[in-house]
Amino acid sequence: MNMTQIVILYILTKYNATIYRLRKISEEFLFAYLKTSTGTFVPVLNKLEKDGFVKHNEKMSDGGLLSKIYEITPEGKKYLAKLLLEFQSSNPYHILNEVKIALYCSDILSLSELIQFKENILNVLELYKVKLEKGLENQYVELNELQKNTVKVTLEEVENLKKLL
Repeated sequence: MNMTQIVILYILTKYNATIYRLRKISEEFLFAYLKTSTGTFVPVLNKLEKDGFVKHNEKMSDGGLLSKIYEITPEGKKYLAKLLLEFQSSNPYHILNEVKIALYCSDILSLSELIQFKENILNVLELYKVKLEKGLENQYVELNELQKNTVKVTLEEVENLKKLL
């Protein structure tokens, strides 16, 4: 849920938006890293609103429907920074995409926060790299060449992400 929270809060730092617009923006800007649905966004938005990180105003749309326009609160901006600064991948199978999303959203951080954020991301990537290397060396699992090469490509991607930092 943290990645969805990060995405929603980040978008709301840029735009006030309906659920539909939040989804469309996330699809357009983060399409390669995150697939979301309204069913994913609604409970997360409700929790963020309950916790005081977002609020909404109701507005009549051109089509005559009542729409909720969400915006981030000052507490929400602080919470987003906290999520980014304390970033830990919630799923080891999605770590590289989650790191990319966090990097994408890191422009909201101050310079001192950005330094702390980068150190944390480097640590997360280094730990993942060690796990991958141990998997290659595991004497109990015999990997074929395609499997070994897949892990090696992933290791290269980790190194490329580290170079961005």
